[in-house]
Amino acid sequence: MYNHEHPAVVFGLSETGLSIGRSLRRMGIIVYGISFTKEIGYYSKKINGLILPNPISDTNKFSDALKSLCSTLNKKPVLFIASDLYLDYYTKNSALIKELFLANLPSADLTLKIQDKYSQFHLAKEANIDVPLTYFIENDEDYENQIQSISLPVFIKARDVNLWRKEISSIKKGYVVYENKDLEKKIEEFRQKKVPIIIQELIKSPDSKNFKVCVNIAPSGQVKQLFTLRKIHQKPANFGIGTSVESISDRNLAYLGTKLFKAISYKGVGSAEFKFDEKDNRIKLIEINSRYWQQNAQADHCGMNFPYCDYLIATNQNPKIEKGFRVGIKYVNLFSDFDSFLESRKQSGMTFMTWRKEISGNRKLAFLFLDDPRIFTVHLYRYILRRLSKLKRKLF
Repeated sequence: MYNHEHPAVVFGLSETGLSIGRSLRRMGIIVYGISFTKEIGYYSKKINGLILPNPISDTNKFSDALKSLCSTLNKKPVLFIASDLYLDYYTKNSALIKELFLANLPSADLTLKIQDKYSQFHLAKEANIDVPLTYFIENDEDYENQIQSISLPVFIKARDVNLWRKEISSIKKGYVVYENKDLEKKIEEFRQKKVPIIIQELIKSPDSKNFKVCVNIAPSGQVKQLFTLRKIHQKPANFGIGTSVESISDRNLAYLGTKLFKAISYKGVGSAEFKFDEKDNRIKLIEINSRYWQQNAQADHCGMNFPYCDYLIATNQNPKIEKGFRVGIKYVNLFSDFDSFLESRKQSGMTFMTWRKEISGNRKLAFLFLDDPRIFTVHLYRYILRRLSKLKRKLF
């Protein structure tokens, strides 16, 4: 029997944080969820939702609020980070985090390197992991030196994810460019907004050829959990967040993920996204995330509870290594996946029956909980508001 005396604190209450909180509460752990807005997890009866100041724009007030919260708890809480915004706060305030919380997190220095997508590219190269051809253009000299060597089409994406979300888009991951004139225009646009970008060769393959390796690594370097999945659909289609995914067993994928995380001396929960390149039949790294992935509830549904194992590691209770999980289990964010279908219908002519077939089978629907019904009600209400808002913009 394990000790559950320490409460848990989750930074961020999006779908990611909601899933972390529910997985912990199911094991009998008291959970506090923190956000600066009323994200979906705030409405869960399984989580004690708290609204605190913005950790970046009101850092001092947020830090003071954390100190106040922790002073009211009988035991030092265990920290879980569910969004890049709070990950950014951690990198800038790691000493305070260590003082207030127990945690199984990667070092702040490594997290900073991973947050910088160009630095991340070099980490992967040093680990001998295949990556797309990548260019970083910061000034006129970089542009003049590299523009002739860039082979189109390419994908432009963020170097700094948080800045991109603030200045460019909180949803769109990047832009596909097919012509030189459009590339020059886009580069100039990002220069004007002072948003650093990286440019990568476009990997051509369907959404279903996107894979993810998720790990939980103890401070000793021992891999306690390893979970693999493939995307079925994404939003936006082709270059976005997985709206439907399926658990899979793939030894080669597991090997690549383990090799990567061990090479960079990673500790904690993280994920690496790979994509199969049909041009050379190789699997290439798309990105590393040094926090929980959005569909972490799927792993729990498949028999691998990452937050609970993470909790046990942080509280020095040495959980056993978990080697198996159920495969062929789909996890579907129904409304977002329907939006993805609408995009795919325009782009490739996907039919409704094809979409329905691809997400059918043994599946878990996001946000639908019999023991937490308010979550689905709020999620449905917000989806309807977004659709009405989009319709209004089209009409007026």
